[in-house]
Amino acid sequence: MHRLRWAVLIVIALLLVIARAEALVPINAEPMDEETRQLLEKSLSVVELDREIERIAKLREETQASIQTTQRRLEQQEIAIAVQREKAGRVLREYYMGHKDFWLDALLNSKSLPDLIRAWDMMDIVVRSDQKTMNLYADQYDELKNGYAELQTHQSELASVSEQLVAQRKRITALQQEVNNALAASGDSEMLRRLMDELQAYWNNVGLYEVKQHFRALADAMHDLPQWVKDTPGILQTSGLKAKLTITDEQLNEFLRSKDDRFDDFAFTFDDGMLTMNGDNGSITVMIQGRYEVVNEPENAILFHVDKLVFNGLALPDTTRADLEREFDLGFYPQKLIKYIKAQSVSLEDGKLVVALKVG
Repeated sequence: MHRLRWAVLIVIALLLVIARAEALVPINAEPMDEETRQLLEKSLSVVELDREIERIAKLREETQASIQTTQRRLEQQEIAIAVQREKAGRVLREYYMGHKDFWLDALLNSKSLPDLIRAWDMMDIVVRSDQKTMNLYADQYDELKNGYAELQTHQSELASVSEQLVAQRKRITALQQEVNNALAASGDSEMLRRLMDELQAYWNNVGLYEVKQHFRALADAMHDLPQWVKDTPGILQTSGLKAKLTITDEQLNEFLRSKDDRFDDFAFTFDDGMLTMNGDNGSITVMIQGRYEVVNEPENAILFHVDKLVFNGLALPDTTRADLEREFDLGFYPQKLIKYIKAQSVSLEDGKLVVALKVG
């Protein structure tokens, strides 16, 4: 009887999970008119902007905490350096005013070798102690200067983060007003609100997770790309101190699908300077479009920038794209392919990604 009761409870729990999953129906399951699409897109942007505001607010709190920690450390350093400054000043005064000439007199007036050695040893001890005092003061002074530079950096970061927070709050207020106006002008605001709620629930419970899973799989695959290039004949061509790497979109599709079966539902194309990724697994559709850029700081790399991200037919805001770029590295690092080689340029056209490389 006890086992039967547990079996019934498990079945009920499974039914509740299935019911919840069915309630989160993909928003693109049914066609929608342009006005509804724009409204849902704005409502999704409101959700993502709110998430960005939370991220920036947390970053501001962390920066403020760093400033307070740095200020406390600087106060302690200032006390320590004040003591050390007095010691260093006393050493300099004694040398400048000739108070330690007696050591020279002791050396010159030594009447035996043991006296000379004892005078020399004592003078060496004093000189080394004075040098240690001066070096310690110099080190503490440099540390204090670096601390103030760090504090200034934190304060600049705090000002920048605060500006971002104000800007995003203004942006979300304006966008929310547009949504409210659209709802007020619609003929069925209740139905639209229900659609918006369903979209937001689906995005928070399924959509964001799935998008991040795709980006994580891409980042993992890009980590293995250099080794795949080495193992694939014809991709890398060298001539003297120069080299050229050429990958077709067909090759990239084959490589990615070999790394993760979720890419079986994706198609990657190179055209007109852009990399476009389209995917549809029956539940969600995702379109990612972006471009590659060669950078040299902090290291030579070919970084991918997301210019457009569309989920179930709805474009996500720039804050979401930037957040995914921060979290997942989709870049290519030439020196993982060949040491001392650098990327000069990158182009995407006619189904090919072409990277010009040189030894440097």
